[in-house]
Amino acid sequence: MQVAFHSFGCRLNFSETELMSRSLEQRGCEITDSVEAADICVINTCTVTERSDMKCRQLIRSIQRRNPSAKIAVVGCYSQMAGDEIAEIGTEHKLHLARYLDLIEQSDAPIVRTGKISKDHFTIDYTGRTQNTRANLKVQDGCDFFCSFCIIPFARGRSRARVFEDILGEARRLGETGHREIILTGVNIGTYQYDDYQLRHILDVLEGVPGIDRIRISSIEPTTVPEDIFDRMNDPASKLVPFLHLPLQSANDRVLDDMRRRYKYQEYADYVWKAYEAVPGICIGTDIMTGFPTENQDYFEDTLQKLTELPLHYFHVFPYSERQGTRSAGMPERVSAQDIQHRALLLRELSDRKRLAYNQSFVGSVLPVLFEEHEHEVGWKGYTPNYIRAVVSASDNLRGQIKNCRVLSAYETHVSAEIVSEI
Repeated sequence: MQVAFHSFGCRLNFSETELMSRSLEQRGCEITDSVEAADICVINTCTVTERSDMKCRQLIRSIQRRNPSAKIAVVGCYSQMAGDEIAEIGTEHKLHLARYLDLIEQSDAPIVRTGKISKDHFTIDYTGRTQNTRANLKVQDGCDFFCSFCIIPFARGRSRARVFEDILGEARRLGETGHREIILTGVNIGTYQYDDYQLRHILDVLEGVPGIDRIRISSIEPTTVPEDIFDRMNDPASKLVPFLHLPLQSANDRVLDDMRRRYKYQEYADYVWKAYEAVPGICIGTDIMTGFPTENQDYFEDTLQKLTELPLHYFHVFPYSERQGTRSAGMPERVSAQDIQHRALLLRELSDRKRLAYNQSFVGSVLPVLFEEHEHEVGWKGYTPNYIRAVVSASDNLRGQIKNCRVLSAYETHVSAEIVSEI
């Protein structure tokens, strides 16, 4: 049986797609990139924005046209929230997709598996093998914060932790199978709590896993970062890389309050400056939402000015999208689509300038690069510890290797480099 996967949304979703893919391979399925060749097409969905819902529906129709005989399994967040629109397997069941495979294959009727999401700790059936040299490691799911714009607590449920020993078991397996970097993923990983174990304890045990050279925290709420994070990043013996992605959403306090974020702007700014000054070369990124209902022009300009001054190195920019069932959906104020589009453009332009300046600051420096893939007429591509994408020209197979590279030139998206020695 041939199975094709397609993922929308966040790093966590792509991590879960990888887990589903490997699980089906263990059952003897062949994973294919071809929709036309697939017997079953699995769509791992996102429902953060209305646009992501629309893209999911468009993909379903496209698959139906391109391969009318294929069965389509729609899994994940959108399917959890849109039970009246599609046949689905929801958030709670998607990592057990293999259990439903025979039903999907044999039945012409829709298979629906959604329901109340458990609050219990969870384990994952893992193989310890992914397609990438950098492996996502899911440690947590769900969220209790209930920001006023966010549908995720409804789609993924309340915050719950993966069993501590299960995390360590998969990490060891990943190290054994050649994955040199682990990226900790979850919806709100800073809230991890399993018995007496917290995120800092995960970092402790991962330091001792053979084969793992780097540990990266994907995205973490600024109020939940472990207190000793800077000491870890500055410790030459630590595997934790100098990188933080701290979602901000807005730099205006009125908007932050309406969003139900858990900090004032100055608290966030003080922490970013502390990180910038404490860890040399650290890369700090953020998420910014624009067009929130109460973000008037003055509030937006306030955000733009503050972001200009803050030592952030890139933004992920998200135009506001109304999600039914969230608190912000009932707000009477609205920002026009044209204004949202224009504001998003200004934010992305600022992000590009900041990323370029950050990359340029390393020209002439020597940085270790973990290589992932080769692109024809481009070269070998990989990442530095502080998340700079590096491209080098080399004829040897560099996949999975870490090389010292001197940065020759810098661009918004990457740096060009040359290999100077092996680590």
